[in-house]
Amino acid sequence: MRGFGRLDVIMTSAAADFPANYAESRKRFIARVAGLAGPKEPGRWEVPSRRSEDLSVDWVFLPATQEPRTLVVITSGVHGSEAYAGSACLEMFFREILPLVDRRGVGLFLAHAMNPYGFKHHSRCTESHVNLNRNFSPDGSIYRLRNEESLRLCERFLSKEPVSSLRARLIEVMKAENGTVTFEGVTLDRLIKATAPGQFERPEYVEYGGRGPEPQTAAFIAKMREILPPYRDVLGLDLHTGLGHRGRLHLLTGGAEIATHPELFAKIFHAEADREFYELTPPEADGFYDVHGCLNNVFGELAGPHQRACGITMEYGTLGHGFEAQIDGLNRSLLEIQGAHHGFADQELERQARALAFERSYPDDDEWRASVVRAARGLFERVFARAVGA
Repeated sequence: MRGFGRLDVIMTSAAADFPANYAESRKRFIARVAGLAGPKEPGRWEVPSRRSEDLSVDWVFLPATQEPRTLVVITSGVHGSEAYAGSACLEMFFREILPLVDRRGVGLFLAHAMNPYGFKHHSRCTESHVNLNRNFSPDGSIYRLRNEESLRLCERFLSKEPVSSLRARLIEVMKAENGTVTFEGVTLDRLIKATAPGQFERPEYVEYGGRGPEPQTAAFIAKMREILPPYRDVLGLDLHTGLGHRGRLHLLTGGAEIATHPELFAKIFHAEADREFYELTPPEADGFYDVHGCLNNVFGELAGPHQRACGITMEYGTLGHGFEAQIDGLNRSLLEIQGAHHGFADQELERQARALAFERSYPDDDEWRASVVRAARGLFERVFARAVGA
């Protein structure tokens, strides 16, 4: 793969890759798919909604044209409000990367906006209040998990009243004790490690993973069962925004060994050589965490004994990675959840709280947009150069 352009050119064009809204993004994706040459299978999964019409996950499968060796799956918008960056990265991929991919041994599956409801309405979750990245389970086992500590902490700290302040109740009880921040004796680390993995019983609590698969979850798993078997290597790249240093691309691996085949990972990702574009961040790193039911675990769970699977989350930092930024992000998320279930004291407060939650997913900043597209370009160039190799 060859390099592209100068940074000033990238800075000028990057903002144009970000869509104005869900409808524009979807229309652009469909047009890109229609213009592709060679073997292709376009499709769409309809997502029923009580609030909106014509929501769907649009996708295209481009099978290897000769001997299947590597399948690359690129997904975006699992958290709906994060889909703007995912859409921009896909647009750049169609325009600059895909024409250079040697498709003889490489297959691709590209999915636009896995959570179209959240994309359209600037919500992180689905219309059913499900965090879609806690909802993927080929055998259905995660829906039987019971996260007792998460349920206890949510019951203790989450307000059940309309949002009446831009500070969530949890933040109001925050204290510094002996250099450690606590919430009525509960440390921030304990709070995050207990609640972030997900829970499957209470939609009004944080990180609700659902009691069964969402329609697009079931459809995605079925499609992966269909297309994975011929390929020796399977690489999943799931695009997100939020965690990490502002404008920096963090590559996150799943905590389960089945999610990341070590040989395939070592072949494709060279952190030192690629540090200009990304950094590898393990789930146990400060401010990060592992989760139940994430999309990227699907590949390892479905892979046969002859296959190597690797699922990677591409996470572009938004608010920043310092302590204050982490607390700010937590506060914005809690206000979004509280408002979704209990409403707001007035319309102005609702507008402000929703704007804060959306900014956590999509900062209104051209430099941030440029950094997202530039990092994605650098990563994609290297991934496909190495994926095609023996």
